[in-house]
Amino acid sequence: MLKPLAVLFLFLALIINVNAQVVSTNKITSPAVVISTGSFSPGVILGSAVIIKDAGGSKCAGVTYEWQSATDAGFTKNLKSKLAATKDYNPGTVTRTTYFRRIVRSACTDPEISSSSATPGIKITIN
Repeated sequence: MLKPLAVLFLFLALIINVNAQVVSTNKITSPAVVISTGSFSPGVILGSAVIIKDAGGSKCAGVTYEWQSATDAGFTKNLKSKLAATKDYNPGTVTRTTYFRRIVRSACTDPEISSSSATPGIKITIN
């Protein structure tokens, strides 16, 4: 049996979790050309505007961006992180099949309320 104080702490923990920061609308759009027979520059990968829902009362100063690339869809092989810290990303010349994704983190004073969101990867194919 839980003591009243333990029940109160459990209730408060649930409220904090429900009121946590939520990063939504984190999406990226492929460049016009994503398949080539040799090295090429595919163009800019566009990132959507991101919405931070601040229900916890924490002071939030917006978001930070991190772009990653990898040679597999699971982002485990040849992972390169922090390619850019911008909403959109221009990968430049791609020399082999590569996946790109964007991670967005809310920048809040309370780390327990901050959150992050990663987009699915976009594949740039070199045949």
